[in-house]
Amino acid sequence: MDNSFAAPHPSSVLPTPAHIRVDEGTVVVPLMVTVAGAPEALEAMRPFLRGLEDCGAVKRVRSVGPDAADSDKGYASDHATAAFLRVSLDDRGCEPCGDDSVADDPPDGERGIPKSPVQALGCACYDLRVTAEGIEVSGTLGGLRAAAQTLLSLLPPACLMPGSAQGSGAQALLRRCQIQDRPRHVWRGVMIDTVRHFMPIGWLRQLVRIAAFHKLNVVRLHLTDDQGWRVPIEAFPRLTTVSSRRRETVGMPYPTEEHDGIPHGGFYTKDELRALVAYAAQFGITVVPEIDLPGHMVAAIAAYPQWGNTDQSNSETPLEVRTTWGVSEDIINTRPETLAALKTILDEVMEIFPSAFIHIGGDEAPTRDWENSEEVAALMEREGIATVREVQGWIMDDLVDYLQEQGRTVIAWDEAMDAGIDTDVVIQAWRDPDKVEVALASGYRTIASPQQHFYLDYQHSLDPAEPPGIGGWRGQYLSMGKLYAYDPPEGILGIEAPLWTEFVKTPQRASFQLLPRLAGVAEKAWCGSRVPEGDFMEALQTQEMRYCALGWDHRPLSGPGIRWSADFEDKTEGSDL
Repeated sequence: MDNSFAAPHPSSVLPTPAHIRVDEGTVVVPLMVTVAGAPEALEAMRPFLRGLEDCGAVKRVRSVGPDAADSDKGYASDHATAAFLRVSLDDRGCEPCGDDSVADDPPDGERGIPKSPVQALGCACYDLRVTAEGIEVSGTLGGLRAAAQTLLSLLPPACLMPGSAQGSGAQALLRRCQIQDRPRHVWRGVMIDTVRHFMPIGWLRQLVRIAAFHKLNVVRLHLTDDQGWRVPIEAFPRLTTVSSRRRETVGMPYPTEEHDGIPHGGFYTKDELRALVAYAAQFGITVVPEIDLPGHMVAAIAAYPQWGNTDQSNSETPLEVRTTWGVSEDIINTRPETLAALKTILDEVMEIFPSAFIHIGGDEAPTRDWENSEEVAALMEREGIATVREVQGWIMDDLVDYLQEQGRTVIAWDEAMDAGIDTDVVIQAWRDPDKVEVALASGYRTIASPQQHFYLDYQHSLDPAEPPGIGGWRGQYLSMGKLYAYDPPEGILGIEAPLWTEFVKTPQRASFQLLPRLAGVAEKAWCGSRVPEGDFMEALQTQEMRYCALGWDHRPLSGPGIRWSADFEDKTEGSDL
């Protein structure tokens, strides 16, 4: 047998399972895989089953048992054959996820009843046994999805390559083992900035698959900023006809005053976004939108000047969609009609994204325009607002109340704490690890995203061969060691790694920035710091083999050399892998 089809040791599974017992011997995956379990449970295992079919390690997947007849999903009944894979769905919840994991979910979008994080994101606990007789898996629905990804990682990496076993006579092997697994954190996310450089919808689907493979459960879309607007709003069509496109982009290497003279833009249709949400749901992944406000709204004000603090329509130099990076001094005004427009925008966003969570930004909001505004001065006197900074909190609290009435939980960047935003929101702490501690101490549910450890737009190293990244000219970088060194405090909701795209122009480069560091993010989110860095780095060697087999662009562990295809093409658009 080809050595490339040797079964990897279970200790190479990333993120590392909570408990692993490795038994002697291996089990050969039969040419005809039969499965037993309820249809819902089998659906959760489809990534694993599809992987077996795609590589050619099996000729056919069949289901057995009285509850397994489900021809619409491609399974055929065969009651005479013993099952190789037995799957049982356990919805009783588990202790690590807390008592609210078993509460009855309110209907999606029901007004005034925000879901708890565990209710919204689900419990991901599972038990897995690979024995001489086959595979047994039990767990919650989210746990079964996680178990499917574990089984993919237990396969020889070569088996993840489509068609790898066809005609070769190779067999897929699995090490015998027993795994009991549960995540440390409820929120395990990755964010992609689609504004600074537009990412095609096909790559967002691939991002979903990448996230699922690492047992993440949130993909967050940064959809609006000064440099563009990527989500259509029917009530305000100029957000796509004007705000979605900038006339040029600041050049590189950065910092520079030079521009490239090339228009850049794009936006997703509502149908594309709805399809992405549905696709992600198959993997147990929630797609969370972000509408960044009250700052970072230059692109929106360029289309609708009445939302700004000056009469831009009559200005000799009206605002345009921003062509440079950094923080603009422009911000939305506090007029009732502007707040009403924001609520209309959020209504349409909620119609596209059923997520229990909506991110409304709150970062880097300048106060210059408000300090010079008679309207704002009158507002502060009328509402008893003590400082101009608290005007931001007043705006955001109004929107928080509105979104909570729709049954949504609001997320905001940590600057919102400085503005006095209500503690009902989830704070995403990014400026410094200390902000994570401050948010927790202040009573906020907290997502840890300290830039020094989880911002994936940082260069991997300061090697001259490294593609440029944010802060590289200042000597800033994010190695796997720096990422892995951070131990988030107890009590956080979870971890999210943002990928901003000022320096990321293509899907290939995005994948290069994500991988392999996303494996480190997933390790921290799933199991914390209990695995020594050396053991993690050893397991990462096998993980890179999986990336290669799956055809995912990534930064090689050997160094900064760029390895990717000339043009991005999502060759697995309809795949479950």
